[in-house]
Amino acid sequence: MNHKLRVLLITLMAFFAIVPQTFSDDTEKKSENRILAPGPGKIFMNLGEVVVREESDDTKNIDLPGSVDVLGYEKIQYENLDNALEILRKVPGITIGDYGNGGVPNGFTFRGHDMNSHGSHTVITIDGIPINSHLGSADGAPDLNQLTPEEIQRVDVIKGPIDARYGNWSRAGVIHYHTPTRGDFQKTKIALGSWDSQKAYVSLGSEHADGRFNQIYSCEYYTTEGWRDNTERTRQNAYGKWFYRPTENTQLGLLTHAYKSDWDTGGYLGETLWEQDPRQSSPTSEDDGGYKDLTEASIHLDWDINGNMPLETKAWIIDDDYARYADWGSGQTESYWENKTYGFLTNLGRDFSLARESRLRIDMGLDWRRFESHGEKWNTSARARNSKTSDTDYTFENYGAYLKVNYDPLSSVRLFAGIRHDRFNGDGQDNMGGSARDMKDYDVTTYKGGITITPLERYSFYANAATTFQLPNGTAKYVENAGNERDFFYWELGFKADPVDWISFRYAYSEQEEEIFREIQGVWVDEGDGIRKIHEVELNLFPLEHLELFTSYTYHDTEYTKGPNAGNELRCIPGYIWKLGMEYTLPWKTTELRIWYTDADAWYTDGSNQHAYEGYRTVDFKVIQHISDKWTLALDVKNLTDETYSEYVSFWSGENQYAGSNPRAFYLTLKYDLM
Repeated sequence: MNHKLRVLLITLMAFFAIVPQTFSDDTEKKSENRILAPGPGKIFMNLGEVVVREESDDTKNIDLPGSVDVLGYEKIQYENLDNALEILRKVPGITIGDYGNGGVPNGFTFRGHDMNSHGSHTVITIDGIPINSHLGSADGAPDLNQLTPEEIQRVDVIKGPIDARYGNWSRAGVIHYHTPTRGDFQKTKIALGSWDSQKAYVSLGSEHADGRFNQIYSCEYYTTEGWRDNTERTRQNAYGKWFYRPTENTQLGLLTHAYKSDWDTGGYLGETLWEQDPRQSSPTSEDDGGYKDLTEASIHLDWDINGNMPLETKAWIIDDDYARYADWGSGQTESYWENKTYGFLTNLGRDFSLARESRLRIDMGLDWRRFESHGEKWNTSARARNSKTSDTDYTFENYGAYLKVNYDPLSSVRLFAGIRHDRFNGDGQDNMGGSARDMKDYDVTTYKGGITITPLERYSFYANAATTFQLPNGTAKYVENAGNERDFFYWELGFKADPVDWISFRYAYSEQEEEIFREIQGVWVDEGDGIRKIHEVELNLFPLEHLELFTSYTYHDTEYTKGPNAGNELRCIPGYIWKLGMEYTLPWKTTELRIWYTDADAWYTDGSNQHAYEGYRTVDFKVIQHISDKWTLALDVKNLTDETYSEYVSFWSGENQYAGSNPRAFYLTLKYDLM
């Protein structure tokens, strides 16, 4: 364990044990908590209660005419997760392609987009800061290994590219992670489990000066040997957050974060090796793996001007060193990156009161990101460098501006429109060959629009449409004959009903059309089109006071409509995803039982549809025992039926390639929570 983080963790735990009363000096006056619930006319589905402190929190991300799922702290706080991406297993229509690597961003399916792109089809934000990175593992990949799962307070999942605040990498949608930014609390968590998994987490928050100033400190240490050979990994995170509210309508914040990880990887298994032993590592992966060191800081300003003009501004810098060692069949190589990311965004809103039942909200914003990447490739042996094969520098800049309008002409109707313009430029330098490369400049304008109609108090209809895009992947933007951006057109129709207090139902249908290009002998060729048609049903039931049932069914109808694969299905997308969950609190109210079933249908592993994987079905079981108001003990049984399966399977080198997933495993967690 890193010495500095070890010292910080021990110090925090000692502080927690010795001086728990220090933070109670002047916090008698607390902000009033409110429960965010999907009431009449609300489109989002709430998967667990959400506590919000600021009036604007409940509409900032979810006041959109589309399918939105809100995963609240009630469903998050007792989870035992390897990484922050895993919490999305609870969200309809998402499957995780867990590679068993501690530092490579895992892929996931979302609105019919495959898991091969390491999640680069979705914008991920943490406390409003986008974390998608340029180059590294994949263009736009969001590395959620760097977020401590216990820090998550709430997740907003916005399906489809309907939010004009986001352009690049938002083809499937946007996912917002929220962490604590205020409060007076003391939390700790210790977890032990299969594969010698160990986790320690401590978080302390305090409010002072009648709630005008607060500070939060958190630290995590996690290690596991992994369920496959040669998949040991460790992770350490440390957070510091400070917020000051000089006036009732103004908040200033500083957030800092340090992350360090080291991992080994078992590599991918060809079908023959997989059938022999799915827990073995690839014979050439003995010394494969990598490391990542990351530090980041951001400043935040929230100012509600005159009570009806909210201004949100954030600026950040992220600095990381990343190395990946892998043997792809011709000897081990190292891909090494030094990345710096600079970012700024600002949003100014204005609320207008018109007639008695009319309301108008206008938002406009600017954002900027600059990525500076230095990359090297080496031939290596047991992670020792032998010869350098590549030495390059890249810059990539994105300027964005947008306008959003929400208009309620009647209390039962909401109209939405948005427009966004993005400009991209950059340059590259080959330090070994001495050549410079100017990235092709891109100017892209996208459009959004939608409507929500609530004819009756508990019934809502919604529709939306949006255009979006994808730039040529990775360094393909820097070649002389770089291709144009790929265009996407998306639309959705949906219906949501809460006919009685114990039923919540939603159905949505969406389509997304895209252009498909491929580079052939230096020329970008239009291969035709692809289409994704998605049916999704969600149902929450509360038939008894202490019983909750949840189910969702997502059906993917995908197809290449032109080109050499015309008529075939898109690869690495399950035919359907069915999720079923049950939660029951026993009569004595201190014991909770939770069971979760996932059925991911078969998918084709290549575009020609000559190869496929049968999919998988898993069952997870949890027992939560509340020992007292502050202490909770939880037992997790992952993959209860011990199914042999792989969440990620694709095709190359003449056969299916597998990254085997978790066999049956047990995890015991002790949690202390004083709010």
